[in-house]
Amino acid sequence: MSALDYPYKRTLRQETKKGIKKSEKSLGTNPLITRFNVKKVTAKTALTITLTLLLGLSLVFTLNIPTFAKDCDDISDLDDRAACYEEKKEEKEEEASSIKDSLENLREKIGELSGKITNLASQINITQGEINSLQATINELEKEIEEINKNLKDRRTTMAEKEKLRNTTLRNLSKKNVLTKWEKFIGGSDDLASLNGFEYATFNYIFDRALSKNALNWIKVLNEEIQSFEADKAEALELKNEIAQEQTNLIAVKTQMDRQKAEAENVKGALDEEKEEKTEKLLSLEEEIAKLSEKQQAILSQKYGSGYVSGYESAEYKLPDCPFDKGFAVMSYGAFTHYKGMSQYGAKGRAKDGQEYKEIIKFYYGEDVKEKDDFPDEVCVQNYGDMDFQEYLYGLAEMHDSWPEDALKAQAIAARSYAYRYVKAGKCICTSQSCQVFLKSKSDNPPGDWKDAVDDTKDKIIGGSTDASGYGWYSSTAGGYIENRGWDSDGNWPGNAYEKKAESPWFYKAWHTQSYHSNSSTCGRSTPWLDEEELVDILNAWVVWRKGDDGDKDNISPVTTSCWGGDPYSMDKMREKAGDYGEKYTSISKVHTPSFASGRTTEICFETNRGKKCLDGEEFKTVFNLRAPGYVAIRSRLFDIEMDD
Repeated sequence: MSALDYPYKRTLRQETKKGIKKSEKSLGTNPLITRFNVKKVTAKTALTITLTLLLGLSLVFTLNIPTFAKDCDDISDLDDRAACYEEKKEEKEEEASSIKDSLENLREKIGELSGKITNLASQINITQGEINSLQATINELEKEIEEINKNLKDRRTTMAEKEKLRNTTLRNLSKKNVLTKWEKFIGGSDDLASLNGFEYATFNYIFDRALSKNALNWIKVLNEEIQSFEADKAEALELKNEIAQEQTNLIAVKTQMDRQKAEAENVKGALDEEKEEKTEKLLSLEEEIAKLSEKQQAILSQKYGSGYVSGYESAEYKLPDCPFDKGFAVMSYGAFTHYKGMSQYGAKGRAKDGQEYKEIIKFYYGEDVKEKDDFPDEVCVQNYGDMDFQEYLYGLAEMHDSWPEDALKAQAIAARSYAYRYVKAGKCICTSQSCQVFLKSKSDNPPGDWKDAVDDTKDKIIGGSTDASGYGWYSSTAGGYIENRGWDSDGNWPGNAYEKKAESPWFYKAWHTQSYHSNSSTCGRSTPWLDEEELVDILNAWVVWRKGDDGDKDNISPVTTSCWGGDPYSMDKMREKAGDYGEKYTSISKVHTPSFASGRTTEICFETNRGKKCLDGEEFKTVFNLRAPGYVAIRSRLFDIEMDD
C-alpha cells in the first residue's frame, strides 16, 4: 500500500479535538468540573463543606424534649390533679408544635439533599460517559498508531531491499571487463579503456538513466512515505497524550463527586432516621393530647378510621355533583391502611403493566422471593384447628380471582408469608381482617385461577427476616405511598399511581360515611361536599385550636350533635372566638395544590379574606376531623381539596 493510498483518519482527529473542546465547555458550567482546575476541588474543601453542613443541620434540628417527673394520677387533690393535667397538656402541645416545626425543617433539608444527590448522580453518569468515550478514542488511536508502525516497518524493509539491489548491481558492473551488446553498440570496442571521453560520458549517462533511475525513484518514494508516516505517528501520539490527560482530569473529578455523593447520602440517611424518630414521637404526642379530651379522642378515632382493610370492592367511585354554588370536597388518597407492605390494588396495577410477581414482591417488601425446602405442612386456623397450608390459602378471600395472574401469585406469597409467622410463633391465625379473611366454603371449592396461583407458588415466601416489621403485611389501597419503599407509581404521583391504574375505589375518595362500607351511616348528610361557610368555619376552628384556651378547644367538635353529642361552638361563635384571637376568616376564594412529602400532605394553602393562608397538613387534618359535620373526614395522611364554583 503506497502512502498516496493510505487512508489515515485526519477527520477523526479533528472531530475528537472538537469533542474535547465541547466537553470542556459543557463541564465548565459546573464549578466542580473543569479541565485543568481539578486540583481546586481538594479533600480539604470537601471536608470543610461536609463539616459545615453537618454542624448546620445539628444546630437546626437539636431539640430539648421535656420529661415529666410526676404522675398526675398519683395526686389526690382533684384541683391539683386537674392543674397537673392542664400543665402536661400545655407542655405536650408545645412539644408537639416544636417537633412539627422540626419535621418541616427536616423534610426541607432532606429534599435539598435528595436534589443534590440526584444532581451529583447525573453529573457522575455524564462524566463516566465522557471517560468511556475518551477511552474508546484512545483505543482507536492506538490501533492507528499500530497500523502506522506496521507500514513504517514495511516501507523501511522495502527501501533496504531496493538500496541493496542498487548497490549490488553497481558493484557487479564495476567488476565486469567485457561490454554488453549495448555497450558494444555504443563503444564499438571490447575494451572500455579504448572509449574516448565523450563516449565514456555518454555511456555513464545512459547507464545511470537505464539502471539506477528506477531504484532511486523507489528510494525517493519510500523516503517520502516514511516521512509522512512519521509525521502522522507524531500527531497521533500527541493527540493520544492529550486525550489521556483529559481522561485523567475527568477521573479525578468523578472521584471527587463520588465522594461528595457518598457524604450527602450519609447525611441524608441520618436525617431520614431523625425524621422517622420525630414522626413517631409526634404521633405519640398527638395520641397523648387526644387522651386528655375523651370526647375529642372519640371523634378522631372514628373519623381517622382505626384498623386497616384488605380485600377489594367494586372498582366504582365517582365524586357526586356538588349541591352548592361553591363547594369543597376533601379527597383522601387511600384509607384504612398501615402504609406497609403490599398494596393489593397496586399489585393489580403493576401486573396489568406486565410486571411479574417476583418483581411486584421485590418492590413492596424490598426482598426477593425464596423457596423453603422445609416449609410446614399445616397451619393452625382459628375455629378450624390445624389445616393443610395449601387448603388454608385456597380459602383466603383477599383478592378477586379475576385479577391478573401475577397479582394473584404475589398475593398468595404475601399471604403464605404472613401466615408463616403465626406458625413460627406457635399461634392460631384468625379468620377476619385483623389477620387474613378466610372462608371455609371457598377453601372447599376454590376458584380455578386463585387455586392455580397458590399451587404455582407452593412453599414460596418473601425473603429476609420473618420477624421484620411489616413482613407479609398488605392492605387494599395505601394511597400511592409505601413506608420504606416510597411512591408507588410509574412516573409522577398521583397521575401515574399504580392504584389509580387499577381503578381502586379508595385511591382518591371523599368520605362521609361512618365506616368504609358505602352503605354505613352518614349522620343524615347526603354528600361529602362542604359549602364555603363550613370550610371557613374549619379555618376559624384551626385558629381557636392554635391560640385558644382549653375551654375554647374543648368546644371544637362537629355541629351535628345528633351524632356526636357535646357542646360545640356554633359557626358564629367560632368566628367570633377566632376574631378574639386576631385571625377571623369569612371567605375562601381558592384552594392551592397542597405540598406532599414522605407520604404526607405537609401543607395546604387557601386564598382568604385575609390573603393567602397556609396550614400544616397534620394540623389541618386534626382540626378538620374534629370539626367537619357528620362523618365527613380525612381518612389518610395524604389528601387534597377540590373546589367547585
